[in-house]
Amino acid sequence: MGKKITLDFSKVEERSGWNSKEMPEGLHEFKVELVDLKDANDGTAMWTYGLRPTNPKYKTRLFPYYCKHQQNQLFKLRDLFTAAGITVPKKRTGLDPDAPVGKIIAAEVSDATGQYAGRSEIDGVYDRSIIDDDDRVADDEDEPEDDEDYEGEEDADEDEVDEEEDDEEGEDDEELREEIEALTLAALRKRAKGLGIDTDGVKKDELVELVIEEELAGDEDEDEEDDLDDEELGDEDLDDEEFDDEEEEDEEPEPAPRRRPAARKPAAKAAPAKAAPARRTVKRR
Repeated sequence: MGKKITLDFSKVEERSGWNSKEMPEGLHEFKVELVDLKDANDGTAMWTYGLRPTNPKYKTRLFPYYCKHQQNQLFKLRDLFTAAGITVPKKRTGLDPDAPVGKIIAAEVSDATGQYAGRSEIDGVYDRSIIDDDDRVADDEDEPEDDEDYEGEEDADEDEVDEEEDDEEGEDDEELREEIEALTLAALRKRAKGLGIDTDGVKKDELVELVIEEELAGDEDEDEEDDLDDEELGDEDLDDEEFDDEEEEDEEPEPAPRRRPAARKPAAKAAPAKAAPARRTVKRR
């Protein structure tokens, strides 16, 4: 048994929790999840906002968006507040750091270079309207709802079902992560190659993330195929029902039973012919 030692952990910093692993470049939808009010290393006051992608495929990412309180950096704060739907007048004004938290915005993602190669970074933030409707994932909490078009009870039931499905998907994702992280490096590389992932020069932590992303993407494709199969099956059943209806319509009614002809009465017997009078023989003298 080893000896106990005394170590000083008073100056050890907590893990940041940021995850800027590489994701596709371009415009993506994000949720402003948190704000950190810790000053920058040089002592400058700074608000750091945590932006999380709304796309479930990249939900493990959490990108920092640094906003220093110095003249040449204030545009970042103004852009973020404006993207969140909060007006910032061009004058000296007070801002609430928590105001953008919970809002849905758009952000430009680009690949990092140099020592941060293999990661992504946020280049700019914008109003979510810049993203096409088809690419939007989240619903903004501040958007008005039209109660006249929907019945409250039905909406509540649908929301409960969606939440249950989300919880189940979250549990499945956690189980998958535990399974992948428990693999040895050799087993992990073998599994990654089976998914078509290039493993050359990739560290284990990054390889774990790549394998999980591919596994989840594969599950989504299978769900889509199952939905298509169900739709095709439903169409076939509908066709069969229509065909059965046509057959029933084409059936001819059974002919009515024929009546038997009435029995003919026996013909009356003809009266016997009268006997001809007997001929007399006349003798000649």
